[in-house]
Amino acid sequence: MTHNFSIRWLDPTGVVIERMPDSVVVRIRLPNGEVYEDVQFARAFPLSHAHGYISVLHRQERDKLVEIGMFRTLEGMPEPSRRIVEEELERRYFTPVIEKIYALTEEYGQHRWEVETDRGRRVFYVRNWRDNIHELSPVRYLIVAVDGSRYEIRNLNALDAHSRALLENLG
Repeated sequence: MTHNFSIRWLDPTGVVIERMPDSVVVRIRLPNGEVYEDVQFARAFPLSHAHGYISVLHRQERDKLVEIGMFRTLEGMPEPSRRIVEEELERRYFTPVIEKIYALTEEYGQHRWEVETDRGRRVFYVRNWRDNIHELSPVRYLIVAVDGSRYEIRNLNALDAHSRALLENLG
C-alpha cells in the first residue's frame, strides 16, 4: 500500500496571527492571502523538539481538525504573532509536575488523584490506567486526566515513600 504524504511548510516571516475581537478564537493570514479562522497550534514533537515543528490546525465543520501546514521554527515571525502562538502552545501543553501524591483512590471506575504539584495542590481523575499513563522513561511518566489536562512525574525515585507506595499499589 502506498501513502502519499507531504507537509506544507509555512514561512513564519510573512504570517499574521491574531485573536478575533472579543473572542478566544485565533485567525491566521498566510502570505499568499489565505485566511483561516479558529486555528490551533500543536507541537509535532512536544518532548524532543518543543520549540520547532509547530503544526497549524484549522477547525472545520463538525469539529474536525485539519492541518493547514507546519512551521519548522518560529524564528522570524513578527513578535505579536509569535506571542499568540507561544501563549496558545503554553495553554495546550500546560503540564504541572507532581511532587507528592496525597491520595490515589478509585471512584466510579476512575482513579482519583490528590496531588501536590509545582503549581499547587490539584485533584484530577484518570479513567483508564493503560491508556492515560504514559511511561516516557523508566522513571518519568505523563498522565492525562479525564478533562484532558496533563501532569508529569519527572522522576519516580524522587517522590517520597508514601507517594511511591500509592503508585505501586495501583499498578
